[in-house]
Amino acid sequence: MMQDWKTDERKLYLPATEAHTVHIPKQFYFVIDGRGCIGSEDFHERLRLLKALSEAVRNSPDTGYRPPGFSEYALYPVEALHHIEGPSSTFSLMIRQPEFIDNETINRAFKQIHQERQFPLLPEVAFEEFTDGLSVQLRSSKTRETIGEAFGKIDHFLLANALKRRSLHYRELYPDADNALFEEVVYRVFVEEAE
Repeated sequence: MMQDWKTDERKLYLPATEAHTVHIPKQFYFVIDGRGCIGSEDFHERLRLLKALSEAVRNSPDTGYRPPGFSEYALYPVEALHHIEGPSSTFSLMIRQPEFIDNETINRAFKQIHQERQFPLLPEVAFEEFTDGLSVQLRSSKTRETIGEAFGKIDHFLLANALKRRSLHYRELYPDADNALFEEVVYRVFVEEAE
């Protein structure tokens, strides 16, 4: 049976529209850093590269290598980890990878994409693990509320529940990444108990 985040991990990727806590365990990602505007041509070039690598992993049995524990799965949605540091901000664009991924699978995916020679940014991609831990998130629609309004809901929830952000960094998840405008977005901040 195919694993599908839309049903199996709904609480992480299609959560409620009201702010709530969630615990995010260790997850594995292909990651590439960027700066500037989400939605720019540079952003989309980085996104195409991550999608190509992710497709190479998913299709690895078709190229002669079936990783131990492999099962069919839907590709995970695009995410952006925003790094807020002074007047400039950067982001890490990423796509989560399945738990069964191993070094051989990663190496084969990179080799396949390198041979296609379509992505000069390939050397900038890293494979990393993240553990967001205790977080507060909500799902929003860019046509219904601004990012400021969404973060206002999150801030209100933090105050009401004696929580505080661990940093100014935050994560955006785009569950409808096939829509180039990223209409739906999940905002997630990393929290701890307030003292």
